[in-house]
Amino acid sequence: MRIGLLFIFFCVSSCQVPDPQSIPKMSSPEFSSSRPSVLGHSILSDSSGERFQLLEGEELLLEGTLEECEQKLAERLFQRYGEGRPNLPLPTLGGLQLWADVFWRGGWRIQEHVYAGYFRLISPDRVRHAWGTWEECRSAFEGIRISENLPEASERLVIFLHGLGRAGGSFASMQEKLEVSGFDVATLVYPSTRRSLDEHAQQLAHLLDRVEGVLEVSFVTHSLGGLVVRTLLARQGDAWRTRLRLGRIVMLAPPSQGSAVAETLKDFMPFEWLAGPSGQDVTASGVEAERIPVPPCEFGVIAGGKNDDRGWNPLLVGDDDGVVTVEETRLPGATDFLLVERAHTFIMRAPEVVEATRNFLLAGIFSKSGE
Repeated sequence: MRIGLLFIFFCVSSCQVPDPQSIPKMSSPEFSSSRPSVLGHSILSDSSGERFQLLEGEELLLEGTLEECEQKLAERLFQRYGEGRPNLPLPTLGGLQLWADVFWRGGWRIQEHVYAGYFRLISPDRVRHAWGTWEECRSAFEGIRISENLPEASERLVIFLHGLGRAGGSFASMQEKLEVSGFDVATLVYPSTRRSLDEHAQQLAHLLDRVEGVLEVSFVTHSLGGLVVRTLLARQGDAWRTRLRLGRIVMLAPPSQGSAVAETLKDFMPFEWLAGPSGQDVTASGVEAERIPVPPCEFGVIAGGKNDDRGWNPLLVGDDDGVVTVEETRLPGATDFLLVERAHTFIMRAPEVVEATRNFLLAGIFSKSGE
């Protein structure tokens, strides 16, 4: 009996009661998140939008103004991750086929190298400001965003997706037109000739998961880009789908039914090397409705051709833009369809295409209301 009482006394006296100061503080239920977390850190706001909390995981680090929470966030990220490797702020070519955009905000982007696997932070004027790991580049951007007071994102984002072997710069005139109309425009870079459709869609999904301040996202695509978006929207369980509204899609010269040119060349070794996995995915046999369904939103198709039965390319059957036939661009369920007398490569620069794209994003129709 005496031994039992001594054992109980020992157990009770050995148990340390935690110091209340050491217990992690938790967020109050009246605070909620309005933006994606940053490397495990979240900033929450109350219903009035006047008080904010900074959390790491579920632990409360600070409660105060938005400026105080953001400054504290930048300090913690810098202490933990720094700002990347030694860097010379030199201009780059912007991406081309060796880089993939994995983060975008107001023209700033973080890109991942396709083969080396490291990351870099690029400013809107294509100057490299940091490089290293994802965490180092994301930390560097957060410091720049707060120190330079970068503007908040527009609630409406339009993402431009280029075609096979192209780059986002081909959308320059269209970007200017849409920005004047109040859209925030992201001309994304993806390694179209180095990865498959599924990999491009995964890249885009991860980028959208990290988008901040946006309520609605629309897409303007050229050629292969249309298949990338359709593959993206066929995915299940992506976090951005619960946070962002899906707007409208404009597809320029898309191989909606697959490309006869790609089907003919798919076993030709130079084509396999130049076009990569996407060149195989864009064949008529690679584009299957079960795998790449029709988008679940309003979408329009703009096709190029000569408005006759011959088109630009004598090797293709029917009207065509030199690469894709008009019939290959058609997709059941389209809200609107427009045929313009333009060739495939620079169709996005045509003034009538720029105007029609703007009209559709605003009103869901290529022509202005009443025309």
